Amino acid sequence: MFLFRRRPAHLPESVVAYLEAQRPDPALPWRAAPYSVMDVETTGLNLRRDALLAIGLVEIDEGRIRMDRRWYTLVHPPDDAPINPESIRIHGLLPQDVEHAPPLDAVVPDVLRRLTGRVLVVHVADVDIGFLRQAMRRLYGVDPRGPAIDTARLAWHFQRHQRLIEGPGSEQEPALQLRALAESLGLPVYPEHNAFNDALTTAQLFLAQVSMFEAQSTPRLRDLLRAGGCLR
Repeated sequence: MFLFRRRPAHLPESVVAYLEAQRPDPALPWRAAPYSVMDVETTGLNLRRDALLAIGLVEIDEGRIRMDRRWYTLVHPPDDAPINPESIRIHGLLPQDVEHAPPLDAVVPDVLRRLTGRVLVVHVADVDIGFLRQAMRRLYGVDPRGPAIDTARLAWHFQRHQRLIEGPGSEQEPALQLRALAESLGLPVYPEHNAFNDALTTAQLFLAQVSMFEAQSTPRLRDLLRAGGCLR
């Protein structure tokens, strides 16, 4: 059994830069770290047979959402990953919508350029990071790298803390859906299941969650990673 995966030769420059970039220092105050918030839509939810269909990214610098650096693209899925009809009912993307979209190998290098040297933020890492990993392995034989934060994990952290405070009898199923969390904090919610809209909602949720940390003390990046980290 191999403990370490050898990096393939002749990787695109953007992939090498992403893999070799210096990671943000966990000791930094949270505002000093740069973040890229990502959301994806897919042909389905099976990592073995489905693929990326749309990607949205929003950057956060110095604690502020950078709408001037927002980014969204559709993706033409591989021929072996047709759009699942059940997924169409969710995101509304039809085969003709992505017929002329750029293919995966044209999109992923651009995604990685926008993630290089930054903290990745997602909501439910199994989907967003899972499909990014699938794409990177398929194209380059490498995995995505951290640090990364899952706002669903941050929500679970706060809900668990609240149950500890309230004591016995407070147990209930945690509400971790993006819309429910945003609405519970009084945040605007944009039309769902659009990769850019959900990335923006996730970015706003993340900033609201950090403000909950700030009610106690000024958090550092490592505090956010302890509570919601999902990728080393």
